[in-house]
Amino acid sequence: MEVELESERVFQPDCSDMGLKTLYNTNSVLRKIANLYAERLMSDVTLVVGENRYPAHRIILCASSDVFQVMLMNATWREFGDAVITLQEEERCQGVFPQFLRYMYVGKMTISVDTAVYILKLADKYNIHDLVQICINYMKLHLNKATAKGHFVEWLHNALQICPGRKDLISMLENYLKWNLERIVSYPGWEQLSPGLMNWLLQQNDLVVRSEFRLYELVEVWFRYQRAQIEGRCEMREQDRESAINKLIHGVLVHIRFAMMSLPQLANVLMSGASVRMLKEFYVGRVADGMNFHSHHLEIVGAIRASEMGELQFTPRLYSSDLWSLEIAVDYFHRVEKYSSVASVFFTPTSFSDVDEESNGWDVEFFPLGVRYKPAQLIGIYSAATNREIPECIIRTVRLRITSQSAMRTECRYMVGVLICGMMNDEEYVRHCHVRVAYFSSDHRVLNIDNLIPIGELQMGTRKYSQYMVGEEQNTIRIKVVIVPLNRFSNVFAPPSE
Repeated sequence: MEVELESERVFQPDCSDMGLKTLYNTNSVLRKIANLYAERLMSDVTLVVGENRYPAHRIILCASSDVFQVMLMNATWREFGDAVITLQEEERCQGVFPQFLRYMYVGKMTISVDTAVYILKLADKYNIHDLVQICINYMKLHLNKATAKGHFVEWLHNALQICPGRKDLISMLENYLKWNLERIVSYPGWEQLSPGLMNWLLQQNDLVVRSEFRLYELVEVWFRYQRAQIEGRCEMREQDRESAINKLIHGVLVHIRFAMMSLPQLANVLMSGASVRMLKEFYVGRVADGMNFHSHHLEIVGAIRASEMGELQFTPRLYSSDLWSLEIAVDYFHRVEKYSSVASVFFTPTSFSDVDEESNGWDVEFFPLGVRYKPAQLIGIYSAATNREIPECIIRTVRLRITSQSAMRTECRYMVGVLICGMMNDEEYVRHCHVRVAYFSSDHRVLNIDNLIPIGELQMGTRKYSQYMVGEEQNTIRIKVVIVPLNRFSNVFAPPSE
């Protein structure tokens, strides 16, 4: 990606009768400034970065960077008046420093997923605000490419460290992690996710994963990597290494929700990998908690729920396996008529307990181009004079309607998630997720979720530019509906990131 200041030599006539003209010739001026950098003419300061020396000009550095302005113009700073200034930069930032320095002269730079975060580090360190924004905009548009090259975790760690106040970028990265975990773990580098972030991730209810057992398997891989890193630190005492590993177990692994696994999956936990044997006591206790839930030992489950780490143990996530979800694809979207709908049916268990074998059917109807209610008439029972005309009603919304097929004997609580797919860097991913806690009963059997997608993006003329269009021809709308039952011990309020 090249970011450059665009300007041409333009003669713009003035509106007065004086014959005056305004001359724009910024490209020529920029070329002259760039020539100062390229030819190293009249430099008055040298920046030493690693083993390299870069002749530069104080006036350019000060005009571009608040930090350089203070460093070079404030007499109280050690660097004031020095002809040679050494800058301490990490190795990868040293590699992009020539492009970073040149940007201050010409306002143009080539950036890639390999270099974006290091340029962002330099731009933030030296308070070059326009370059910070350019890097953030680039990162928001290239998450799929960064993931494919194993840079996503690095981007997330650095964004939290460099610009924690940029909630737009942080939220986008955190949501991408929650909703596209299966994609992220299919590429290298994800095991480097910090214990703090893994702790936070495992406490999220809107984490999209095939099943809780699948999440357990992924966390096992992550734990083995983290344990190897700790054991490889020779400078640590044996006691400190054991303490660090124990902290991973009781600070991170404790957030796996074993009660949301089936009984066969709980048995597999006790029979799986090497790390389980080392953590036998921990896993036996957690599996016992899960079996108490399946056996309806409510007093024991209540006590676990009230414990410090038990608050979320009995709350499901957005499980994307066929057992809990339904995919709806609207192909050849350009042929879809206004107010039409796509209908489907699927069934989900009424509980996570293996003791309960009941299921509930759901009628699901997707309205991608608005909802239309045709004119109708309410007919009076005793007199035509009480008849009432109901006019046509059109609602401009992208709606999902979910109807329970059975009239539930008691009010039941469900978590409903709608995953909206999108395209980025020619790859499909989960772009957005709507989560609702819904109550169904014999009197309330229908749930409408509106504004799933901004309807303006799906109108004729804008569709081909919409990032919600997926598929080879980018002419398909794809969503996935997840419906999981909540129980009396579920807590739908996950803690925010710190």
